[in-house]
Amino acid sequence: MRFAGNRRGNPTLRFMIDQSARRRMSWIRDDDGGGGRLGDPRFFQRLQHALLPRMAYVADTPEGRLHYFGSRAMSVWALVSGHALALAYEHAESPSQIRERARRWLGCLASRTAPGLASPHWGHPVYGAKLDPHSGELDVVWAFPGEWADHVLATDLPAREWDTPQSWADATVAG
Repeated sequence: MRFAGNRRGNPTLRFMIDQSARRRMSWIRDDDGGGGRLGDPRFFQRLQHALLPRMAYVADTPEGRLHYFGSRAMSVWALVSGHALALAYEHAESPSQIRERARRWLGCLASRTAPGLASPHWGHPVYGAKLDPHSGELDVVWAFPGEWADHVLATDLPAREWDTPQSWADATVAG
C-alpha cells in the first residue's frame, strides 16, 4: 500500500514524504483483527459493500456521486468517483457548500494531500482513499478514526433515518 507521493521528482524528498505518511497512518488501526485497520483494503471494501449501498443518493456532481447517511447514531457524506471515496461528517452545510467541499476533497485525493480537518473551509472529512484499478493498490490519503469507523466495523449498521440533512428542509439540492 502506498500512502503518499508519486514517482516523480526528488527521490530523497519523495522518501521523506512517504516516511512521514507511514508514520502518520501507523496509529490508525483497530484491534478486531478482521480488516479493522483503516488503511486495510478490506476496510475499503467493507465501506463499498456495507455502507455505500445503504446511503441515500443525493446528486451527481462533475466530480462524482454524492451520497448521504443520516441517523441519530451517525450522519456522514460520501463522495464516490471512479475508484475514489471520500467520507465526511455532516455539519449543517448548505447544498452549495457541500458541493464545493466535495470538489475540494476529490482534489485532495488527486494530489494526495490531507485536507485541513474540522475547518469551515474543508468541512469535516474523515476518510479519503483511492483504489488503482490496474494494480489493486489502495492509496489511503487520510483516515481519522471516530464513531463513523465504529459503526462501519459493527456487524449491524444503524438504520438510515434521513435521505438529506435535516438543515436542508427549506433548501433545494440544486443549491
